[in-house]
Amino acid sequence: MYLSEEDKTQLKYEVISQELRVHLTRLIEHSDNFTSHYFINQNWLINRSRTFAGKTIYVLQADDMGEYEDCEYAWHNGEFELCFRRLEVPRLIELICEVIDRKWLTTEQVNELLKHEGASFRFSDEFSIKVEVFSLEKLEEDAPHSSEHPNIRLLVNRMASALENKDYAAVLHASASIFETLAKDVVGTPDVQGKALGKFFEKYQKSSQLPPELQSKIIITYVARHGTPLAAHGSTQTPNLTREESVVLCELTKAFVRIEYSLQGERISARANP
Repeated sequence: MYLSEEDKTQLKYEVISQELRVHLTRLIEHSDNFTSHYFINQNWLINRSRTFAGKTIYVLQADDMGEYEDCEYAWHNGEFELCFRRLEVPRLIELICEVIDRKWLTTEQVNELLKHEGASFRFSDEFSIKVEVFSLEKLEEDAPHSSEHPNIRLLVNRMASALENKDYAAVLHASASIFETLAKDVVGTPDVQGKALGKFFEKYQKSSQLPPELQSKIIITYVARHGTPLAAHGSTQTPNLTREESVVLCELTKAFVRIEYSLQGERISARANP
């Protein structure tokens, strides 16, 4: 309803951290417009989220006295925590649009958080709720190549551009940066945000849903970046990466991102429905 097919394609590698998703839940929970009919609104949000996730809805029914059992409240509280956490980014955006439309959050609140997140989209509601997805050109303007931008969508584009330009050291650099960003989001704790991947890789292994052999490829790529001429530091030596190796690395990197987030989503749902 709010995103075009082109928007969805552009957001294929967009990442919204679990920290931000949880924060949005907390903001809604304290919104006056939401709390005025808390349980009914909670049920609506849960069912909309479940619909987006391809799950069945939950019909709220009171007893003859118009009251609900304690287990109803417990179930709703648990599901409420998952409303934003379980969704892929395009579905998450659609849900946020509906939340803004119901005045449970404001565009200003959400956009300020997205700016801090480094996200590549914003919301507006001047006449109706709209989503602006930033072009890759604008993202590049806002994030020079010298910076470690947290946006995986931008890094994937840089990786593809480097491959096209036959800059194979830059392919390796972008791949390692993507893996580091992915790992920081999966671990999700503030203490790793300013650290290099090598400093918290064991934490990532415990949180990751990737098989050990794929995790090993990630740390090998990270280590290779620091040992390859021009991939991390200036050098008078010529990088020894081939085009074939770089093509494989590009495709593996994108696949690892998709697999990790897919498995993380399944884990979140499994915990909610043991």
